[in-house]
Amino acid sequence: MSRKLLLAAMVLLLIQGCEQTPLVERLQTTGVLRVATIASPLSCYLGEEGPAGLEYELVDSFARALQLTPRFTIYPTRKALIKALKTGKEEMAAGFIIPVSNEERAYYVSTSVVQTSPSFAHFMGYKRFDPETMPQTPVTIPAKSYAEKLLNKKSVSLHRLNNKSEEAVLALINQGQYHYTLTNRAQLKAHANMLPRLVPGSILEQPLYVRWLFARFYDSSLRDRADAFLLEQEENGYLALLRSKYIENLPERNFVTRRDFWKHVKERLPMYSDLFKQAGADTGIDWRLLAAIGYQESHWNASAKSPTGVRGIMMLTQDTARQQKISNRLDPEQSILGGARHLLWMEERIPERIQGEDLLWFTLASYNIGYGHLEDARVLTERQGANPDKWEDVKQRLPLLSQKKYYSTVKHGKARGGEPVSYVENIRYYYRLLVHWDNVRNGLDCSSIPDQRRLALKN
Repeated sequence: MSRKLLLAAMVLLLIQGCEQTPLVERLQTTGVLRVATIASPLSCYLGEEGPAGLEYELVDSFARALQLTPRFTIYPTRKALIKALKTGKEEMAAGFIIPVSNEERAYYVSTSVVQTSPSFAHFMGYKRFDPETMPQTPVTIPAKSYAEKLLNKKSVSLHRLNNKSEEAVLALINQGQYHYTLTNRAQLKAHANMLPRLVPGSILEQPLYVRWLFARFYDSSLRDRADAFLLEQEENGYLALLRSKYIENLPERNFVTRRDFWKHVKERLPMYSDLFKQAGADTGIDWRLLAAIGYQESHWNASAKSPTGVRGIMMLTQDTARQQKISNRLDPEQSILGGARHLLWMEERIPERIQGEDLLWFTLASYNIGYGHLEDARVLTERQGANPDKWEDVKQRLPLLSQKKYYSTVKHGKARGGEPVSYVENIRYYYRLLVHWDNVRNGLDCSSIPDQRRLALKN
């Protein structure tokens, strides 16, 4: 045998050997899992503390279970995502995908991640869509989606949008550019706070299953491991926890609250955003968090006053203004910077062992009710056998400070303890919306690296 033929035979044997090695084992030699996804509240988005999302968290846990690091790539549509998967550019796709059954032979499909139902949605002010009585009314959907397959069986006029994701179509409906679409209940719940003029409509009685896809370019070992992982997470409750966090138990506000917030984002925030950013740069606090506090305090009204004597955008007391060397509480620049400095001062009083989000929520509660009353609530929490260093435990005891049975036993006495609980929850809500708005405005997604420093400077 010639040397060339011998070399060719050796290469062929090497290739065949690699093909016989399960994909999971090959990935473990590189340490990386390539994952295709889209920017979405249910897949992957840039949250307050970095990348977040139901599938982002789940895929991260799956990869770590395989001793791999996930490398997410954001695609504009699910069609583009699946194309990358079919060519072997990515090993896995997790983009809140509801596969179209007649295409499933082109890739391996996991067991269900989320079960949901098809639901029509419409722009506020229009009546609910009824396919029986409104057959000529256009329903706008992404081209070649599961929605198209569902509606092809009905006498419905379809308006297909090429190169648009389901999320993009929902945003267009919310803007009033189109009037009706078919989506699913999970998407509507996830987008409810971001798209206030998007109204859920009638539901089709047919289950839909969100699944992960895997490249058939390789063997099925990665899909098989994913199925086992998803079954384990279903049994241990982790999947239910993620569904609750990102779909079922998102904070809700009524339409007027959401409408007014987005109206003020458009009309008032531009007057003060540079001041919030400057205060954020001076103090190291995310400017969007400062803006969320300012909205909760005054709805970004620089002339705001209350009967209790607090003033300005950040509603500072006279004592706080003196402490932070603020001469005019009605001056927006002074008020915002004074509020940011006061927040840092409050943070420094929280015990060093409290970290992460708990540090943030305790600091905000102190900003509202005062550190002394917060400490009283932590004392009550410890007395009742709960964790005084966890916000979720302490917030249940704060309202007890208004009852004599409890406030008479602590150092700082009576307080309206329910107020800081609502205060913190409202700021969490506004902060999340501002982060979403800022990311969309700047074209950022979960592949972007945020450069903002956080309030929890002790981390």
